Amino acid sequence: MRLFGTVPDSEGKAAALARARLLTEKKYTLKRPVPSYKKGEPITLGAGETVTGVLYSSTEINDKFVTENISFESFLSMVANPDSALYTVCHNGGRDGKIWTFTGIVCNGLVRYAYDIKRRISTKRWLDTPGIRLIARHGEYGVEDIRLCDTLYAFGEGRNHVILVTDILRDGEGVIREIELSEAIRTSATRRRITVEDFSERFKLYHLTRYDFVDSVPPPDEQDVMIMTESGLENKDPILAVDFGNKSNYRTEEHVTVSYFGEEQDTVIIKRGEETVEEISVRGYTKIKRSLPRGYYTVSLAEREQTLELAVTEPTSSYVIDNGEITVTFDSCDPHSSLLYMDFRELREKGVAVSSLSKIIEVTEEERIRGKITRRIPEDAGSYKLYFRNKYGVWTHTMKVFRHL
Repeated sequence: MRLFGTVPDSEGKAAALARARLLTEKKYTLKRPVPSYKKGEPITLGAGETVTGVLYSSTEINDKFVTENISFESFLSMVANPDSALYTVCHNGGRDGKIWTFTGIVCNGLVRYAYDIKRRISTKRWLDTPGIRLIARHGEYGVEDIRLCDTLYAFGEGRNHVILVTDILRDGEGVIREIELSEAIRTSATRRRITVEDFSERFKLYHLTRYDFVDSVPPPDEQDVMIMTESGLENKDPILAVDFGNKSNYRTEEHVTVSYFGEEQDTVIIKRGEETVEEISVRGYTKIKRSLPRGYYTVSLAEREQTLELAVTEPTSSYVIDNGEITVTFDSCDPHSSLLYMDFRELREKGVAVSSLSKIIEVTEEERIRGKITRRIPEDAGSYKLYFRNKYGVWTHTMKVFRHL
């Protein structure tokens, strides 16, 4: 049976679909094994395996979400580098025993990128996202009520997920036969078609939501499209590489690992701005691990035209609690970074977060200038993070915990 897809009725919807495709269509081959998990069990993606779609990972512990903290260029340069943190660093998720890769994207991250929602929102708080409107609760709608670029949402009852509707397929009589869904699932972002019969059964616990500003979504950045579709960056064997990828942010406690893969003698030059920090003579495969202070750095070779960029970041942050209010004092310690917002996190048990993100706190321009924020503490809050932006993405400090369960 021949089926006909739905044509987007606005430039914004076409842009949202194009954005989703960047995340779900990209193919790349892994240089080394990548630890992950699927259906609750640890698995390993093998060296030489071709993956379609950006890897799934909750990078809460280090804030290395693709499209937010890590650009497409950084991600693909990590794929190409066998010494990158993608292959050498993983995190045990704690009580659930899940293994998270160093970088990746989660379900709401895919939808937020498609919608061009720049701030991180937890799945739990999806309905609190500005512009997200609940159309119908589960069991109260049929496939005829679904529109292109709607989202399916579930939280609780064993399902914590957000999915983007990227096509509605009809037969020659106009009857809906299949729904195409784009989502970030374990192990990578994917796009799949579901028959109406399967949809009604498998997604019966999902609510239907709609984004009021979808018609205004801008197309993906031209540089991002070029990097993902034309650059072939992920297939290039690097001569020089850093473990977090080109144009990335490190925290001050994170060492920078520079890898030289050339056979000839050369010199690795590390500069902080215009100041030369170190020159290292290399011949053959060499790994260089350095702890660097705050600043913006370039790493280059004396004999070849290759330059990598990175930043080392970490704000100062302290707090005082008085009569149910917390006053957070901060300084980005970086003239090229600006504060975006603060986020209260939920209470923690024995150092493990009970849940994910809690409540985003808007800050005023005056508060940004003063470097001080005072807010009443939500009942479920036990920690906070500050979010800053520089030219390499969004970066945060290490979470500040101020009370436990």
